[in-house]
Amino acid sequence: MTPDLEPLLGGDELGDVDARLRAAVEPHRIVLGWATVELDRAQDEVGTALSGQGVPGAPVPEPAPDDEILGARCRLLRHALGDAEAAVLLEPLTEGRLAAALARRGEGGIARYLRVGSDAPDRAVRAGFSLSLPGGGPLGAQRLVLGGPRWGPFLLLVPE
Repeated sequence: MTPDLEPLLGGDELGDVDARLRAAVEPHRIVLGWATVELDRAQDEVGTALSGQGVPGAPVPEPAPDDEILGARCRLLRHALGDAEAAVLLEPLTEGRLAAALARRGEGGIARYLRVGSDAPDRAVRAGFSLSLPGGGPLGAQRLVLGGPRWGPFLLLVPE
């Protein structure tokens, strides 16, 4: 099976939230969060799919800090050329948001990590979004955009 890396599971439930948030925070880069019950298998499947998207070389896996907000053990896939993140693989660590997402939606793209400037969380709040308190994540300190279902999809701001 080759996973489709574009759609966000449950993304239709976001309505225009994703577009409005992107307009408010102007992300520099967006990194996919892929929910799985087995990191090693997902690493192979997602890595193969990423290689087929015209990016030279297989993505390079590396350990990543846990996602405290989603309750996930994480592994990062980086593009073979350069240091840009290609995807974050997420495996349940607690009975938290990610476990709920997997139970409700199954495996697949469930989160978007928006790499943003340091003032983006303030801009998001001024645009009417509610954010979680900061928590640790695979790409650094992050904040979850609140208001959606507990089982996702999830939008997370990661200030650089």
